[in-house]
Amino acid sequence: MRKSSYITVTALALIGSITIAAPPPIKKTPTFSDDGATLTAAGNLKGIAAGDYQVTLLATGTESVVCGEGGVNPPAAPLVLTGTKAVSVPAGGNVVATFEGLVSSAPPAPACAQSEDGAVVAVQQDVAFTSATLEIRPAQADPAAPPKKPVRCIQCSFTLPTIDGPAKPQSCLTMFSC
Repeated sequence: MRKSSYITVTALALIGSITIAAPPPIKKTPTFSDDGATLTAAGNLKGIAAGDYQVTLLATGTESVVCGEGGVNPPAAPLVLTGTKAVSVPAGGNVVATFEGLVSSAPPAPACAQSEDGAVVAVQQDVAFTSATLEIRPAQADPAAPPKKPVRCIQCSFTLPTIDGPAKPQSCLTMFSC
């Protein structure tokens, strides 16, 4: 009987330590908006020490290009677009940091063949995003220095590739490292 008591206490202690070691949650799931060729993110973070941070958005998707009359459409191509925003967390207990308007970079201009008469071909460019990662790192003054280790990493996936407008993630996972 004594042996089973030790096993029970050990199991409960292990479960408790795993619960304590989990990263603090985000206040709520980040929001995303597909702006056609870019992805915009906003959200709240809690459980991060006071200081200046850099939030980086890595948006993964597939680019599609439609060349106008006389142009040749290039094949769809996977790509990762990035964007960065500074966030300051003030000193004080249980402070929530907010970031808004974090926009990914736009994809490079597509190469559409010119029409036979040499006229410029109109281009429509769109990216269907499949996932987004938010990396939260301490800000650094020297841009030449190697990046500091992330304090949080939030990985979100979309059920279906996004279409222009609000993009609700299927799931988001918060971790200490990316």
